[in-house]
Amino acid sequence: MTRVNERPRLWFVNWPLVVVSILLLAAGSVMVQSATSGMTGGSALFQRQLLGIGLGGVFMIGAWAFDYRKFQGWTGPLLILDALLILSPKIPGLGSTVNGATSWLAIGGIRLFQPSEPAKIVTILVLASVIASHKGSIDKPSDVFKLVGILAVPLGLILVQPDLGTGMVFVAIAAGMLLIGGLKPRWFAILGISAALLVGALFGLNSVLDKALGKDVLIKQYQIDRLMVFVDETRDPLGAGYNLKQAKIAIGSGEFSGKGLGSSTQTNLRFLPNPHTDFIFAVTAEEFGFFGVIVLLGLYLALLVASLSISASSRDLFGSLIAAGLIAMWIFQVLENIGMQIGLMPITGIPLPFMSFGSSFMVTNMFGIGLLLSVWTRRQGIPGI
Repeated sequence: MTRVNERPRLWFVNWPLVVVSILLLAAGSVMVQSATSGMTGGSALFQRQLLGIGLGGVFMIGAWAFDYRKFQGWTGPLLILDALLILSPKIPGLGSTVNGATSWLAIGGIRLFQPSEPAKIVTILVLASVIASHKGSIDKPSDVFKLVGILAVPLGLILVQPDLGTGMVFVAIAAGMLLIGGLKPRWFAILGISAALLVGALFGLNSVLDKALGKDVLIKQYQIDRLMVFVDETRDPLGAGYNLKQAKIAIGSGEFSGKGLGSSTQTNLRFLPNPHTDFIFAVTAEEFGFFGVIVLLGLYLALLVASLSISASSRDLFGSLIAAGLIAMWIFQVLENIGMQIGLMPITGIPLPFMSFGSSFMVTNMFGIGLLLSVWTRRQGIPGI
C-alpha cells in the first residue's frame, strides 16, 4: 500500500483553488489587454501584466513548497519587516508619489513595486502568529490592547503615506482573523465604537490643523471630496464625481450580454479613467454585460468556497488564521472595488484581485494562493522545504 509521503506532491494540491485562480488570471489578462489596446504604450503595459503573472507564479510555487508552520513564532522579525516595507518609500531617493500617496519604491525614476502590497501578507503572518498563541479565546483587555498595538504599526504607517484605501484593507484583514481567532463579540463592539470616535476626532483635528497651517495636514482634500461624492453622487460631476459617473455609464450600457470584447466605448473614447487598474470591472461589465458580471462573481464565489474549505481543514489554528486573513483581504477588496463603481462604497483606488493591472498587486495575490496551497498540502503531513 502506498504511503502518503510516497505519493507525488501534486496529488495533494487543492485543484479547485488552482483551477479557479487560473480562470481569474485568464479573465484578468484578457480584460487588461482589451482595456490597454488603444492606449499609448498599451502593448508594453500588457507585457508587464504578463510578467507580473509569471513572477507571481514563481512566488506562488515557492510559498506552496515552503512549510507555512515555520513562520509561526517569527512575530518580532516579521513586524520589523512589515514596518521597513511600509517605511521604505519614505527613504530619500527611493520613494515615488502616485495619486497623492508616497507609496511606491523607485530607483532612478523607475517604479519597482508598492511595498504596502507584500506588507499585507507579512501582516497576516504576524497577526496569525500572535492570535494563534491565544488558542481560540481572546478576552483579556491586555491581550486585546496588545493585538491592537501590533496592528497599529503597519496601519499607522500606511495612513501616514497617506493611503486610506490600503489602510481599510488592513483593518478588514484584522477583523476577519480576530473573528476566527476567538475575539469575544463585546470586543468587536468596543473596538468598532472606539474606531468611529477616533475617526470623528481625526476629522475634527484635521479641520483645525488645516485652518491653522493653511494646507492639508492629515487628510487630503481629494479624499474628503471623494467621501462627499459618496454621500451625494450628483456633487461635482466633472471633478470628484467624474469617475463614478463614467463607471456607472459603462456598467449600465453593457446591458445583458455586453458590447463585445474590445468594444467598450467608455474605454476606447477615453471617458473611463484608469480602465485597466481601478475600473477594470466597469470595462468587463460594458463588454460582457450582466452575463459576464455573473460569471466573474461566480469565480470569486468559487475562490471563497475553496479558501474556506482550506481554512476549515487546517490541522492547526495558525493555518486557519492565515487562510482567514487572505479570505478577508479578498472579500473586502472585491466588495470595495465593485461597490465603489456602482456607488455603494466610496472611491478609494483599491484594485480588483487577479483582474486589475499591477505587478506587485498580482504577486501578492498569487503568493497568497501559494500560502493556501501550503496549508492544504501540510494537512496531509507532507513536509515542506
